[in-house]
Amino acid sequence: MNDRQVIPEIVGSNASLRMAAMQAIDAVEHGQHFIIEGEPGSGRRLMARSAWHHRRPTTRSLFTLDCLMFRGDAAEELLFGERSTGGSPSNIRLGKLNLVAGGGLLLLHVEELSLELQRRLARAIDQYLRLPPHAGVQLLMTCAPSLDVPLSIHSDLSAMLLRVRIPALRERVEDIRAIAEAFLRDASPFERIRCSQALMDQFRRYDWPGNITELRSVMRRLLLESHNGLLDLRHLADAMYRNENSFTLLQCPHGPFPIETSFIQRDSFPESRGPQ
Repeated sequence: MNDRQVIPEIVGSNASLRMAAMQAIDAVEHGQHFIIEGEPGSGRRLMARSAWHHRRPTTRSLFTLDCLMFRGDAAEELLFGERSTGGSPSNIRLGKLNLVAGGGLLLLHVEELSLELQRRLARAIDQYLRLPPHAGVQLLMTCAPSLDVPLSIHSDLSAMLLRVRIPALRERVEDIRAIAEAFLRDASPFERIRCSQALMDQFRRYDWPGNITELRSVMRRLLLESHNGLLDLRHLADAMYRNENSFTLLQCPHGPFPIETSFIQRDSFPESRGPQ
């Protein structure tokens, strides 16, 4: 695959990131079910949705279901539909798997589904393999665990999936400046704002537990500081000083000065929607 086919919404030149993007695009193109694994805030949802829209015509719909929001019986009804006790056709409500026929279904945080529900999902998807392409369903998923740990996914479902791993931000520090500048261009399109090299060096020394979402949150907070088109370490220090009673630790021991506060709770970052 040549460079022009890599997902344009994904910012950065990291080799692992580009490989993940190409794997996702190829999977969509060939109708292969796949799961994107990575840490919260690393851009799993953006990768899946962008790969779909990059390779599929707009006539093929992509439905999204967040398994964190719908669990247990609610998730089962949304996926498979339900029938009232009366049993008449008018009392049947179709599920996503019926409504999305010929398109794609993106399941976010699939590890939240029970193993029994995952097994039923695998059986349903297996039945679609016997249908013509325009009547089948392509399954896209995201999951929090990395490739290094066992997935909490039923073996029947896991066997159907191509596993795509999106790297954490600390694994692609060479992309931090590009991501920060892309955010600045998007947040302030009529003003040219730059980041000093000292600020970038400080960012590269931090491990970013919240990944892209945390970086964007930090940049958003820095934009509230008084600046003349250049964000520097003093803006970071001022932002932390004003918020030291509200945020958790951001430890970066080798920086030019100790950074003692973070801008978001370590485990509270939603999945990023902006450029990755």
